[in-house]
Amino acid sequence: MLNLIKKNKLPFISFLILSFFPIFIDSYYLSNISYFMCWTFISLGLALIWGIGGVLSFGQTVFFGLAGYSFAVISINFLGVVGVGIWSVFLALLITSLFGLIVGYFLFYGGIYDVFIGIVTLAITLVLETFLQQTAGPEYTIGTARLNGFNGMQGMPTIGFQELKYGRLEGFTQYYFILTLAILALILLYKFKNSKLGLIFLATKEDRNRVASLGYNVQKVQLIAFVISSLLAGISGILYTNWGGYITPSSMGLVSAALPVVWVAASGKKDFFSVFIGTIFLVWLSQMLAINGAQFAIIAMGLILVISTRFFPDGIILMFKNKLIEKVKWLQS
Repeated sequence: MLNLIKKNKLPFISFLILSFFPIFIDSYYLSNISYFMCWTFISLGLALIWGIGGVLSFGQTVFFGLAGYSFAVISINFLGVVGVGIWSVFLALLITSLFGLIVGYFLFYGGIYDVFIGIVTLAITLVLETFLQQTAGPEYTIGTARLNGFNGMQGMPTIGFQELKYGRLEGFTQYYFILTLAILALILLYKFKNSKLGLIFLATKEDRNRVASLGYNVQKVQLIAFVISSLLAGISGILYTNWGGYITPSSMGLVSAALPVVWVAASGKKDFFSVFIGTIFLVWLSQMLAINGAQFAIIAMGLILVISTRFFPDGIILMFKNKLIEKVKWLQS
C-alpha cells in the first residue's frame, strides 16, 4: 500500500485535499464541486477510447443523455416503489451500455474508422437531441413520465433509499459518493490501460491491420472499450440528473458534444488523472465565464482547444503535472 502511494503521490495528495474540502466550504460551493466532478466520467470515457485507442467520438453526450432520461423515466414510473432510487440507476446504465454495444458493433464491425466515427456519432447525437426537442406535447409520455420537449424532465427521486434520512445522494453524501466513484474509476481505467486487453487496444491506435494479422480480434477489443466509455458517460448523465433534478435535450446538443473533446484535449488525453483534474478546472472556468454570457465560455473553450492542439499536443494539464513531478524529484535528489 505504501509503495502504491509513493508511486502516485500527486493523485493521492489531490484526492486527500478533495476529501477535506467539505470541512472548509459551505454547502453552495460543495454542490458546485459535485457538479464539476459529475462531468469527469464522460471525459474519462472519451480519454479511454480517444487517448488510448485513437477513436474520436462525438457521441459521448448521447450516452450521457440516454442514461439521464432512462433514469428519469424509470424512477418516475415506479415512484414510491422500495429501492427505486437504486435499481433504476442500474437499469438506466444497462440500457446505456446495450445502446453503446449496438452502436459500437455497427461502427467497428461495419468497418467505420477514423474521422467517419466522429461524423456518425455526432449524427446520432443530433438526431436524438432533435427528437427529444419535439416531445413537448402531452402525447409524448412513457408510462406516467412526460418527456416535456425543450423543458426536459424533472420530478425524479434522488438516488438512494428514499426511506432513510441519510440514504440519499445529496449534499455531503453526494460529494463523497462522486469522489469515491471517481477514485474507483481511475484505478480501474489504469488497470485496463496496463492490462493485455489495454495494450492490444493501444496497439490498434498505431496499426490495427498489423494487430489483426497477429491473430487478435481488433473489432472485439475496440467494442469492449467503446462500451466501457459509454458506461462512463452514462454515469455522468445520471449523476448530473440527480444533482440538478432535471435533464434536458440541450445536454446532448452540438456544444455539449464538443465540450468533452475540449476538456480531454486540453487536459492530456493519454493520462486519466490529468483528464480528471483538467475537467474539473475547465468546467469551473466555463461556469465563471458563462456568468457574463454563455458565448464567452464557448469562445474561451474554442481558444483553449486551438492553443492546446497547436502548442501543447500532449495536454496543458499533463504538461504541468510532469513539470511538477520533475520539480519534486529534483528537490528530493
